[in-house]
Amino acid sequence: MQLLHSVIQLTPRHIFRTARSAVATSESVIVTLADGSLTGVGEAAPSRFYGETTETVIKYIERMRPAVESAANESELMAELVSRGGRRDPAARASLEIAAHDMMGKRCGVPLYSHFGLDRDATPATTMSIGLDEPKVMLEKALEAEGFPLLKIKLDRESDLSIVERIKESTGARVTVDANCAWTRDEAVEKLAELARIGIEFAEQPVAADDVEGLSYVRDRTSVPIFADESCPTSEDVPLVADAVDGIVIKLMKCGGLIEAVKMARMAKERGLRTLIGCMMETSLSLTAAAHVSPLCDYADLDSGLLLVRDPYVGMTIERGRMILPDKPGLGVEPRGE
Repeated sequence: MQLLHSVIQLTPRHIFRTARSAVATSESVIVTLADGSLTGVGEAAPSRFYGETTETVIKYIERMRPAVESAANESELMAELVSRGGRRDPAARASLEIAAHDMMGKRCGVPLYSHFGLDRDATPATTMSIGLDEPKVMLEKALEAEGFPLLKIKLDRESDLSIVERIKESTGARVTVDANCAWTRDEAVEKLAELARIGIEFAEQPVAADDVEGLSYVRDRTSVPIFADESCPTSEDVPLVADAVDGIVIKLMKCGGLIEAVKMARMAKERGLRTLIGCMMETSLSLTAAAHVSPLCDYADLDSGLLLVRDPYVGMTIERGRMILPDKPGLGVEPRGE
């Protein structure tokens, strides 16, 4: 099996700000596996928050080259990737695993959702994310997302919560908020009291990633459902946060790939937790991979392709928030023409 990789630049239409970062440009590493005329393609969108950069992704891929080139087939490669799981190099592992799944689906002649035994028509609607900005700009971005039934509004410590109410009233959409670890426990309780009055759907990661007790503290003092994101990178964390939250956020780039994402979704369901499958700043290559397993989840936030000046891939499409999966073997993703 041959292994190739390349680096691409991604530029958001607007600088995308959260409580943790501001993204004016980012890089993804594209991985291609080849076995004769059969190919599989994957993507790594590294996040420094989880200890990855473009350079660490490439180093991991090169370390894996002997295992890739000696693998008898993509199933053997996936087993090797799972055996090397854990918290390190999640986006790098995800890129290889996505490519292996793409190749396997093409070899078997089935779309990825079919491989996992899922219903193509059971995808949840995806949110549109509204990054931090001046309130006027945030409202303009929300109005541009006309037709999306659910909007995710990024907040930080300084955010005027009235923007959430203005967006909700102006668009008629349901809204969620994401604090990206920005608040203290008591700040979260205070802010969520106002957000409960406004009528938000749920709140993601109100407190620091390592403060699971804080998640429980906040949850016990608000009527707003609390979802763990940064506090729950992998399946190992699901039992640790299960009694502290109402739901978890699953991302291929923080958990290490599709197999782990499916495992997390099923573990969460067993524990009565709701699930959201989300993304980093990614192209439709890895977004489509996540969308294929999204029927396992209650919510989706797979909108980053729409935030780019140019998404270099064509895969799943989004119509008024509804994700439509390609019905081709594997991922069903193709490079976008000029």
